[in-house]
Amino acid sequence: MSNVGEIQSVLFKQVPGGYVFQQPNPWVFGASSRYLVNEAQKAALLAIITPRRPILRAAVILFGILLWAAAASTGVWAFSGHDEPMASDVVAMIVLIVVPMFAALVVALQRNLRRMRSVLAGAPRTEERITRGELRQAMASAMSLKRSLLLGATWTFTCSMQVFSLLIRNARYPLFSDAQSFINLFVAIMAAGLAVHYLLIALRKVRQKAVAS
Repeated sequence: MSNVGEIQSVLFKQVPGGYVFQQPNPWVFGASSRYLVNEAQKAALLAIITPRRPILRAAVILFGILLWAAAASTGVWAFSGHDEPMASDVVAMIVLIVVPMFAALVVALQRNLRRMRSVLAGAPRTEERITRGELRQAMASAMSLKRSLLLGATWTFTCSMQVFSLLIRNARYPLFSDAQSFINLFVAIMAAGLAVHYLLIALRKVRQKAVAS
């Protein structure tokens, strides 16, 4: 998330007396600590969390992920001796791609958490939670129509490319006949679900604008 509004919607919830700040878990998964912060503390936390150049940062991260994924896949293919990826090759590629990415995420997250300590030193803890339903609703509200359409179109294109790949390969490699077809199908289903999700958000925003006007 590079949008400030989306970051606020995930980490902050306005309540009487301030905002509930849902601090990320230092290991990504698991329970998170929650604090009651004021407007000044919220602004200081956002300054730590929000990247200065969000578009550039997102582009660099995406390029890095794609470059590393290509390097890992090429390395596995070069050392496996198989023309077509087998199940063991797919597992090796997933491990080589996901583990370093997760490690980099943990390092970046813990760096931000260390910077937050001074801001949260005087903030009381709270039992107030930000539920998943509230997260989804807040993120959808914070997302612009343009962004939701762009994300919907991107995932639609991704799904289409995976389906096209399955159709092209079907003559030689029928569905479920090799590991690659499983990967293509999984990505296609995931992309289709995300495309529907973001396009529905866009549709709701169009309707809201029509009602408001």
